Amino acid sequence: MTLAAALFLTVASARAEAPDARDLIDRANRALRGESSHCKLSMTIETPDWRRTLELEDWNKARDRALIVIRKPAKERGETTLRRDQEMWLWMPKVERVVKVPPTMMHSAWEGSDFTYEDIVKADSIVKDYTHKVLSQAKEPGRTVYKIEATPKPDAPVVWGKVVSEVALYEDGAVVPVREEDYSERGELIRTIQLSQVKKMGGRLVPTRLECDPASKKAQRTVLVYHELDFDVPLKDSFFNYQRLQKAGD
Repeated sequence: MTLAAALFLTVASARAEAPDARDLIDRANRALRGESSHCKLSMTIETPDWRRTLELEDWNKARDRALIVIRKPAKERGETTLRRDQEMWLWMPKVERVVKVPPTMMHSAWEGSDFTYEDIVKADSIVKDYTHKVLSQAKEPGRTVYKIEATPKPDAPVVWGKVVSEVALYEDGAVVPVREEDYSERGELIRTIQLSQVKKMGGRLVPTRLECDPASKKAQRTVLVYHELDFDVPLKDSFFNYQRLQKAGD
């Protein structure tokens, strides 16, 4: 074998082994949801003036079905969010009213947190509506962390001008999101999401703590902590129906 041929094979092998940026983002995006899932988690919202914790129960299926119910505190108990395809409804038991979330409200805070309705409805937008490239990689014990930049495709219906993510590829093949930075169209950092406390839940390696910090609001953050998480839960599409929206909190 000539030297040129050997060099060609070495480069080709390296390219074959290098992970695809879009595939890493896709797998990281599915880490906490899978094809279907059921979880119990808490969401704590902290500001300089107050602190509020909600206990939530959540069902997901195939990226386009979601049902989220507030279990505690008693004041908000039974409030339910239903996502079906790209549409979303809210059930407010106190006033016995169902509200369809309009497009103009999609960028509003969900339950007063630093997450928006857009975050819930467009769970796979980061995969479909952006192009991806690896900026850097760093070897750590048992894993390699890739920094990936996602930029919107032309005319994509997205809110972020750029998303920079850090994704960990473990030696056993597991992919876990580590960090996300969301930027405006003008390149300003809007918020940072730190994912940590990686452990096995539901038989998979997942981050069990998510902290969202808005760049413009000092001493404010939203923290999600997963307490129970199961994957591959048998859920029919009919589970995510309008009738269940009003009964899920019972």
